[in-house]
Amino acid sequence: MVFERYIPPRAVHASPKATIRPSGLISFDADAVKSFDLKDASHLVLFFDPKRKLIGVKNVADSKTEGATPVTRRRRSLSVKCPEFFNTYGLIIDESKRYEVKQDDRAGLMTIDVSDIRRRRGRRPKSVAS
Repeated sequence: MVFERYIPPRAVHASPKATIRPSGLISFDADAVKSFDLKDASHLVLFFDPKRKLIGVKNVADSKTEGATPVTRRRRSLSVKCPEFFNTYGLIIDESKRYEVKQDDRAGLMTIDVSDIRRRRGRRPKSVAS
């Protein structure tokens, strides 16, 4: 009897993902770190587009940039803890969920579409100048 070698099919390149947790933690997986060149990132700045319900994320060089939030690393992933961001924009996170991360070349940001996240009722915060 002749044995045949099994060679598993190569994994299709997964799209970059971010996980948003109820604690206000946004984690970027290894594909996002690689795709958006976040390997050496130390701080991120967050933005929000209330009309399209998009979170914008920008890698910044240092902590002196206004709104810069330090990142935490775990193996190949990266995360930023920002519960006050979600509170400010009235975004209610009931359970952890994964989202696709895309590049917005016009704005120069990574974007996360959170249109499925509920917003708290009541007065919306005034626009924050960027």
